[in-house]
Amino acid sequence: MRTLIVLAFLLFSPASLGEVAKADITVLQVNTKWNKQHNIDLNNLIGCEVQFTWLEDQNDNFKKQVQTVPIVVVYHNGRPVRQWSADLSFRLNLDLEEIQRVIDKL
Repeated sequence: MRTLIVLAFLLFSPASLGEVAKADITVLQVNTKWNKQHNIDLNNLIGCEVQFTWLEDQNDNFKKQVQTVPIVVVYHNGRPVRQWSADLSFRLNLDLEEIQRVIDKL
């Protein structure tokens, strides 16, 4: 019986532990609808929650803080730890490996 309980714990623990880690790290991408062709697909990132929002749907205070789009921000426990912003071409020259390295270090 004890072996069965330990086996059940081992089978179900990794999934639940992964969900806890996933909730701690969030990757947010902000872009505008007129620049949607420069969105980055972040869905293949591992160990984080991926969110996306349109700048037009945000409040004025948030809009004033964003200088260029798109931007990608990594949050750990609700605090921003890394941000990437587009250049004057409104493109974000960023690969998923760079974001994944930041996530893996957290």
